[in-house]
Amino acid sequence: MARAALAAKAPEERRERIMLATIAVVRERGFAGTRVADIALEAGTSQGLVLYHFGSLAGALAAGLTMLEDEFYDDFAHHLAAEDGPVERLRFMAELAAGRGAAVGNWALWLELWARALRDPDARAVRESQDRRWRAALRRVIDEGVAAGSFSPSNSAKSVLRLAALMDGLAVQLALNEPGMTSRKFTELWWESAVLELGITEPAKRGKAPR
Repeated sequence: MARAALAAKAPEERRERIMLATIAVVRERGFAGTRVADIALEAGTSQGLVLYHFGSLAGALAAGLTMLEDEFYDDFAHHLAAEDGPVERLRFMAELAAGRGAAVGNWALWLELWARALRDPDARAVRESQDRRWRAALRRVIDEGVAAGSFSPSNSAKSVLRLAALMDGLAVQLALNEPGMTSRKFTELWWESAVLELGITEPAKRGKAPR
């Protein structure tokens, strides 16, 4: 595929092109199989400019995932507000995490970041920020449900941690194509746990998650 040179592009546009290229290459090859040269080729720029903007391959991946996350939350807030009440909003979050979202649903990319976070401080900071952001969104929905009388957790903070951890665990199986694990199964298992954890008695009206 022909790629336009970026020499005359504004720095902001060049950064975005490099981040998109990083996501595309890592999605195809994995972090271990990706070189800075591959990203430069995909973006139509030089290796020097990739390193100038992001410092390292891990830095480019972290920046790219942060960009995807920001785009995701812009869309997420709009759709979440359209759901009718906390039960429907919680179900929507489960379905989104199970594969309907461009960012959170793309668990294979997050696994690449998690692996880097074991040893790379920048990747660790991005991972922690992403976790806090998702847990905060989950906490807001749970608090709304408590206020509305729809949820009755014994401890909301602990419920957030348990439900978020379960989501991460199911996501690993989904990303690794574990036999029998589908988006629908992910949603069903997580929702059953959420019902018990939060004391939900009102059934969700949303349709089933995609397979």
